[in-house]
Amino acid sequence: MELIISLPEFPFPSRISPHAHEAQDHLREWCRSTGIVADGPVGESFDAMLFGRFAARVYPDAEFDRLLTLADWTGWIFAFDDLLDDTPEGRDLGFVNHVIDCVEPVCHGLSTGGHPAPSAAVGRSRDALADLWKRITGPMPPAWTERFTRNVLDFLHSYRRQATVNASRNVLDDRDYSAHRSATVAMYTGADLIEYGSARPIPEHLISHPEVAALREAATNAIAWTNDLFSAPKEISVGDLCNFVTVLHRQLRIPLEDAAREVVARIDGEVERFSESAAGIASLCTRLPDGQSEALLGMVDGLRSWMVGHVAWSVESGRYRSRDIPEGPELLEATGRTPAGQGSGR
Repeated sequence: MELIISLPEFPFPSRISPHAHEAQDHLREWCRSTGIVADGPVGESFDAMLFGRFAARVYPDAEFDRLLTLADWTGWIFAFDDLLDDTPEGRDLGFVNHVIDCVEPVCHGLSTGGHPAPSAAVGRSRDALADLWKRITGPMPPAWTERFTRNVLDFLHSYRRQATVNASRNVLDDRDYSAHRSATVAMYTGADLIEYGSARPIPEHLISHPEVAALREAATNAIAWTNDLFSAPKEISVGDLCNFVTVLHRQLRIPLEDAAREVVARIDGEVERFSESAAGIASLCTRLPDGQSEALLGMVDGLRSWMVGHVAWSVESGRYRSRDIPEGPELLEATGRTPAGQGSGR
């Protein structure tokens, strides 16, 4: 059975950096030099995903040198995700813990030699992250680096719950899933990197402002759930329970295509919430010094580019190719168990 899914429409302009080709070429060279991607068919498949163009779409205003670093970061995070998301080991909590123990010291500026890598691929990924960490945090202020570190660690630690959910075959409810997905999508990290790309860090008291916090949360949800729509056929076909379509399918006890439409409706709600917060931030900026208002408005524009650019890249890259999904008893197995007391059919 083929799962037909409609996509949300974002009312924002689609933009791309004029340096998209350079970003793509630079990423290709950096991935080979660090060893996280090899030459041959695997490397060609990785290149075809156009992760450099992804960075150019979601960071269209980034300075040239910083865009190259952002392209490398984008390639790294997808390659790292594939180490855990597309392998049987990713459902082994022991293996996931070893990976996190190996990689986490890099985020604290510590030596990479304290914890042995559980595989050569993980070791190469850790060493590549060490290179990126210096390039990204070096020019940024300590407060920004502290926030960025927290958000990266939230992303890394989310793999523990991902492994636990998929091993248990128990589907999260929508509230727990939304909280979990906000970490796995690494979008708070992505929002931080808008500031890095423009070399305009936002003071922490503004990041914690209610309008700014609501804006970042709404954009994170919209991007995460849109990604779930693209990846639903693949994830359902391999029995990955961490997808909003699967969550709503089981919780609401509705067909998968109806669950996908419900996801779109919820994305529309987050886009509306984003726009309301953006209006509040525009008003706030009239009372701020020029440098702070420019940085804050740049983040708003950057998150708009993220929402639109993520969709444009997902369509052009072919990473999320549609797959047939199982039917009948096999579908029940692929979409997991609903915990007792959960579910409110309608």
